[in-house]
Amino acid sequence: MKNLIFSIFSSINDNSTRSNSFFKEGDSLSKAQYSLQQFSTHKDRLIESKQKYAEHCNADFVLVENVDQHFYVDQFDSINFYKHQLIEKYCEQYDNILYLDFDVIPTTELSFFETFDMHTVNVHAIDCNKQNTWSRAAKKASKRETYQHLFDEHFDRYHMYCKAKCKLAMLHMEDINSNDHHVANTGIIGGSSQALSQIQMVNRMDECMNTLHTAVEENMFGKEITQYFFANNETFYSYILDKYQIKWNNITPDWHTMLFDQQDYQLKHDLYNAKLVHVINKNFQDVWQNV
Repeated sequence: MKNLIFSIFSSINDNSTRSNSFFKEGDSLSKAQYSLQQFSTHKDRLIESKQKYAEHCNADFVLVENVDQHFYVDQFDSINFYKHQLIEKYCEQYDNILYLDFDVIPTTELSFFETFDMHTVNVHAIDCNKQNTWSRAAKKASKRETYQHLFDEHFDRYHMYCKAKCKLAMLHMEDINSNDHHVANTGIIGGSSQALSQIQMVNRMDECMNTLHTAVEENMFGKEITQYFFANNETFYSYILDKYQIKWNNITPDWHTMLFDQQDYQLKHDLYNAKLVHVINKNFQDVWQNV
């Protein structure tokens, strides 16, 4: 069996949509600025951690540093679609593939390829309902603010609740009535070439775009939330899994440990059990200090 682990590193300029959003309220640096700063500081160690993990897994490691196709003007979104094109390409060369976002840090020697059934798509999906994804402030504000003000203040296009509603709206356009709010986080994707090649993200891009545009026009969830619908890889990926009933496995949180704003004991607890750490907040030093 020929295994591959690959990742993408490409500096994102501050002209992306993330230049207008922040990891925490009161931050002086935008998400784009802070991410670029942190990646510059920790790049070598992030690469080394993946190379060592590939050795433990008896896998080749490839770091892609040139994104040669831009799906959108926004660089962040282009990179996230480009990884699916690369997965399709590598499916022709390898038996099994594990994709890791550049901000993922392996903290285990256990092989992903030996732990999971490679005959299915392995990805972690969150049940993105209100209870699981709305912040405490948003839940509190929902009792006193208008729906429009609530979304203006507490949500943006990348919020997982917005992605879930977008997926559901797209499925409804295909006469698939669903209330399943699960949305795949595509920061970690693993499976065999046969399993992963079922997604066909690139070939289905026009279909997804057309269905998205129809969903926006139908406005079934109201303009307050529909205004945030946009072409993003996680919504499309989840839509494809559901529409085409592709067999997939929801990998456990220890194999996709997401760091947002955990503090003290919770941070140490999550990292103690973690195998692959997705450092969404880009505070890589928290991982280095606790593993």
